[in-house]
Amino acid sequence: MAFFDALTQGLLIGLGLFYKALWPILFGVLLTALIETLIDHERLADILGGRDLLTTGKATAGGIASSACTFGALSITQTLFKKGASAEASFAFSFASTNLVIELGILIYALLGWQFLLAELIGGFVLISIMYVLVRLTLPKQLFEDARKRLRQQYEEDPAPVAFSRQVTADESWSQQLTSREGWSRIAYNYFHTLGKIYKSALFGFLIAGLIVSFVPPEVWASLFMEPTGLLSITENAVVGVLAGVLSFIGSIGNVPFAAALWVSGVSFAGVIACIYADLISVPILNLWKKFFGWKAALYIFVIFFSTMVASAVLMEQLFSVLDWIPPRLSVEGFMSFLELKVDFTSIMTVLSLVGTAVLYALVRSASRGDNEA
Repeated sequence: MAFFDALTQGLLIGLGLFYKALWPILFGVLLTALIETLIDHERLADILGGRDLLTTGKATAGGIASSACTFGALSITQTLFKKGASAEASFAFSFASTNLVIELGILIYALLGWQFLLAELIGGFVLISIMYVLVRLTLPKQLFEDARKRLRQQYEEDPAPVAFSRQVTADESWSQQLTSREGWSRIAYNYFHTLGKIYKSALFGFLIAGLIVSFVPPEVWASLFMEPTGLLSITENAVVGVLAGVLSFIGSIGNVPFAAALWVSGVSFAGVIACIYADLISVPILNLWKKFFGWKAALYIFVIFFSTMVASAVLMEQLFSVLDWIPPRLSVEGFMSFLELKVDFTSIMTVLSLVGTAVLYALVRSASRGDNEA
């Protein structure tokens, strides 16, 4: 009986997380679809060939504007690298497009609060800065030039997209697309294309989060994560947090409810933020790095990214402790209360988001019927 009670509670928590996160996800996906439709990512490659700070800054700005899911970000990264972008710029793009994007920030704020959102934003720039220094000092240039040649050869043999990439674009200006039915039909197509890329990861993340809160005793997390009383213990928390993210098999959106469950379960601030950072080296993403760049380059990327994520999480814990910005932890009961269905800002935004999704779906269906009739 206790098992089924815990299972029911876990499913309710997962459902509550899904409800809280639904409108941030849908709103973020709309922004992603707008940017995917209106901005040509491939033009970025022409200005990202340098290894200097300015080029890395441009890549960071491009990543923020790309607003991609983890799989999409990696697909765009390999396209940029294949077309001539430097390793530093390519990696900066990856970090920015998975850590500094609007939909992720909205979701973190909705589930974890402004402190975690601020740590994610500041930490995102810290991630890129540390990565840049490490890659400048250690990059095996010939290894990555060989990877670039292999990518170009693969493209010549099969020019179809290797993985998740933008599906619909147009030559019209952004203002023309935003004021035409055809433009919004393309946006709607990309909207549902992006939803199709992330929904499995997100739903899996909500389910795992609910089961973690319900089934895993706090003592388990206490045995894995040392009490963060000093630099050594904080570093251990960050290392275990990154490993949890690596082994979660979840993308950036799904990692947020997973991280929320860790926070409620007693994991430290550094451990939670490190878990959110880790989406770029989760097991399925590492497999794509290997597919695109080869296993030696993928191993190098894992070591550099892992070190970068741990260092950034440690710095965020130290900084937010000094500023007294680490938020109070919710109990399981408080978490359940937080997830209750009620008439508030969340419910209003959820209804509006669902109505908007229905309108976009009607546009897609209308465009599909028009193509079939033609």
